[in-house]
Amino acid sequence: MPLTGPWSECRISREDNLLLTPWGKVKLSDVQFVHRYKWSAKTSEERYKKIKEKHSDTDVYMNALQDKLLDLVNEISEKKFG
Repeated sequence: MPLTGPWSECRISREDNLLLTPWGKVKLSDVQFVHRYKWSAKTSEERYKKIKEKHSDTDVYMNALQDKLLDLVNEISEKKFG
């Protein structure tokens, strides 16, 4: 464990292999889980941004198509019921 920085007040217990912090005891596997969770979240966010950027043109096209279809439905309903 580093002697400086945020880890300076933490120790590993030799008896039960727990990480002793000023806030309590933590299993070392839980510390690894947090790092894995953060890595997974960051990776997923990057993938989402790439997919969103890749399909941004499709979103514009689909919105324009939806507007045209709504206009057609409105025009047909006015002719039939108006």
